[in-house]
Amino acid sequence: MRFTGWAPADRLAILAISLHSVAFARAQATQPAGPEPIDACGVLVQGRECVLFEGGGGSYYLSNYGRFRAGDAVRVVGTVDPDCSAICSDADGCISGAEVYDPVSFPCGQPIRVPFDPCSGVMIPALAAVSLAAASAKRKCRMSNVE
Repeated sequence: MRFTGWAPADRLAILAISLHSVAFARAQATQPAGPEPIDACGVLVQGRECVLFEGGGGSYYLSNYGRFRAGDAVRVVGTVDPDCSAICSDADGCISGAEVYDPVSFPCGQPIRVPFDPCSGVMIPALAAVSLAAASAKRKCRMSNVE
């Protein structure tokens, strides 16, 4: 590529900016992955030192797996931290803030719906039903007062 009509200082500035851009892009591509969300079904297995969750493409340490035991099928929702310092040498990482569910009650691939949870959408129809019932009761009171 020839830069005709450019001063040598301009050429050096363009070259420096180009090299900096390439170095920055390469540094971005090689940064280690940070914590990522996970929502996966799998099985709890007995590792060498602890119980692990096998699912979502790896074996992960859970600090709390609730009432479940090794051999149970589970659904785990949390955050994968591949750089955690787990006590299990055979773990690919940890799942922090893990919620462990029975996949029969909360199947994988479907939103978790808990009664009266505003995020799951179950509460909105319930509130609509309650407000309709209240409006209906108010109307009956007015009608009985008119007579």
